[in-house]
Amino acid sequence: MTLQLSKLAGLIGDSPTLKINAQARALKAAGEPLIHLGGGEPTYPAPQAAVQAIEKKAASRKIKYTPSSGTPELKKAVLSYTFAHYGRQYEVADVIISAGAKQALYNFLLAAVDPGDEVVFPAPYWVSYPEMVRMAGGVPVAVRPADGVMVTAQETKAAVTPKTKAIIINSPCNPSGQIFPEDFIRQIVQFAEKENIFLVMDDIYHQLVFDGAQVPNPCAYAQKGENLVIINGVSKLYGLTGLRIGWAVCANKDLIKAMGKMQAQSTSCNGDVSEAAAAAALTGSQDCVQDMCSVLQANRDALLAELAAIPHIKVLKPQGTFYSFADFSYYNTDSEALAQYLLDKALVAVVPGKPFGLDGHLRISFCADRDSVVEGVRRIRWALDKTAPNEIKIGDKLVKRD
Repeated sequence: MTLQLSKLAGLIGDSPTLKINAQARALKAAGEPLIHLGGGEPTYPAPQAAVQAIEKKAASRKIKYTPSSGTPELKKAVLSYTFAHYGRQYEVADVIISAGAKQALYNFLLAAVDPGDEVVFPAPYWVSYPEMVRMAGGVPVAVRPADGVMVTAQETKAAVTPKTKAIIINSPCNPSGQIFPEDFIRQIVQFAEKENIFLVMDDIYHQLVFDGAQVPNPCAYAQKGENLVIINGVSKLYGLTGLRIGWAVCANKDLIKAMGKMQAQSTSCNGDVSEAAAAAALTGSQDCVQDMCSVLQANRDALLAELAAIPHIKVLKPQGTFYSFADFSYYNTDSEALAQYLLDKALVAVVPGKPFGLDGHLRISFCADRDSVVEGVRRIRWALDKTAPNEIKIGDKLVKRD
């Protein structure tokens, strides 16, 4: 007799981004000249303040359990960071530190969503939103734009029903890199508060912006703000993906307390070394943030210049993050097949748009080094554009288009 797994195990799919990362690592390990433009991990070095904090903690030889919801030092740093960027003074009881922003979001869903509750979010969306909502027993409701890759406030509000428990907004958006405009944020914040719906602002990229852009501040439009949950972390902003530290801030102390219970019964607490390093990154010099944005903006411009050489490609200039979301539907409306083709033929890893809610698109990351970004898109052009040169050098081999 075969042992049966849970229905949930059969319902939840693999993470397409992690799947691409695994394929890319395997090809690299096999010695293939792969270019990875599918990742969400900045190559920028760790801030010196974080490195020194790690060294100091290691030298102390006292690496122990931390308080379940985060150390006082890191909570204080998060409160200072939040006040500096959102202009609202929260209290210690309004903060929970988690093992990455992803866990903070999952804690929220477990604490707020009952079976059958709906959670609304715009498409394209981060690939984990639907699966995480399902894992919490909720019903994901993706709002697809009538045109392009940006939904309107009206389209978002129209998706809300009596069953809606929460709205999730990610700005700048993974995968499109677009910033939701001021009027959109104002309308959604005011609407959610009036309708007594949780509004989760997934702000993990909110400082990674280009061309002098600024992300609208949701706190500017919130009254009591007890329904407003701001989620952030150190992974993207400081390139500290390996620390696995994120947080949630909300004036609703009952919610934060409930999220803390979910965390205490699952992961118990966060890593001692990681929390010390994250606090140091937040309170140390912030020059690294501007430096990273400058590097990423230059990479973005190089990427867009290369994409412009491929006929029939449509893409909005990313305003933030380190992703572009290009429409390749002229070549293949099946983005998963197209991504696999580019991996097989050109040894370039990109992420298909289908798991983000818009097929026919590819998410192309520009957080790799600039030479890799340029070479990767040139390979994509060679594989798709019949007017491109028939031969290309991939690694040490001269390859002809078949």
